[in-house]
Amino acid sequence: MPRTIYLCGAGGKGNVGAEAIMLAIIKLFQSRYRDVRFILTSWYPERVRQLLSRIGGNFAAVRRESILSDPREIRQADFFVICGDVSMSETVVTFLPLHYGIRVLTARLLGTRTLLLGIEAEKIRKWYNLWAIKHLIGNQAVRYILRNEQSYENLRKLPVDPSTLLLGCEPSLMLPDSCCQGFEYGNGRLSGSKLRVGFGLRDHFTQPFRVNLLKGTLERRDASPGQIPVAMRRIIDFTARVGDYLVEKHSAQLIFIPHHHLEGKDRVIMTDREIAERVIGKMRAPRDVVLIEDHLHPFTVLDLYRKLDLAISMRHHTNSFACYHRVPTLGYGISEKMVNFFHQVGKEDMLLDPLSEDFEKVQERIDRAIGDREKISADLGHALGDLRSQMSSALDRALANA
Repeated sequence: MPRTIYLCGAGGKGNVGAEAIMLAIIKLFQSRYRDVRFILTSWYPERVRQLLSRIGGNFAAVRRESILSDPREIRQADFFVICGDVSMSETVVTFLPLHYGIRVLTARLLGTRTLLLGIEAEKIRKWYNLWAIKHLIGNQAVRYILRNEQSYENLRKLPVDPSTLLLGCEPSLMLPDSCCQGFEYGNGRLSGSKLRVGFGLRDHFTQPFRVNLLKGTLERRDASPGQIPVAMRRIIDFTARVGDYLVEKHSAQLIFIPHHHLEGKDRVIMTDREIAERVIGKMRAPRDVVLIEDHLHPFTVLDLYRKLDLAISMRHHTNSFACYHRVPTLGYGISEKMVNFFHQVGKEDMLLDPLSEDFEKVQERIDRAIGDREKISADLGHALGDLRSQMSSALDRALANA
């Protein structure tokens, strides 16, 4: 009989990084069990089916994510796996820990072993989420595999049994080197001679989204429809200055790589493409700029990062994809996820403050990152090896006696 893995919240919401996590988790289980089948629930099941159609595997069902999902399928599973990377976070939607707590409770009641795999656990403050972690998720037959030390510490301070906490890493860092074969990115506009600098940008929201129950949609709190918050306008201006500096001082080719794109009623914030277009429009001389297509397969996006010499990031998965290929990355230190990643790889000195007035310091860090590329790349390679070993050990413990 094949092992059955139930993946809950697979693929995120229009986000290449969350899709890469899903695929990485599938690959992890396929590498450990010769005969394995998957049942997946997703916010966008059709998109997930498209992604899975290009990789091998036994995918028994792909259904829409819901707390009312068929309990019989959960009972059939050997493992119930939460793979939403913000499942223990209040910064996007405040009740996500409660939602996943209800999902875990169902699995617990049915006797299915549960993993929260490769998650970011931010500071939890809402009483109902604390209650869910203590009483719904509980400590029986549950293992948290956290992606960084700060996530580990955040949960250790809560009513969580320390023996259930394991330190791993970002799951996409575990993808096999062969995963990009057949997904190579081809674009004749990428320079073969210039310094290639990739940008991973996103709309920056300062408050969690609220739920409009009448419309069944999410809405942002920090800006009215059609408006750009002051902080985001400053970040766009800052990024345009960085782009001009790279072009004028280092003759760089700028490559903007969208990770997130939602349309219609699902759209809450500006797409990555819209942010990139605004940055390009603010630049003095955006020569030879490339804006990559939306909706690429995550493995194609990952392959694209292999072609970069440097990355500049507002996005956690820009960091992860660049690190995967040992590409030096400068990150905007405006979120827990960003700061945690750079601490994890020992590169806090490569964080930038896009809201700072001290642009000379920014220029110095850019120059140092470019000048020390080989050393930084080697450092990232060592950090990547350590993180992969850490994740493998955590999985060994979590899956023991299964």
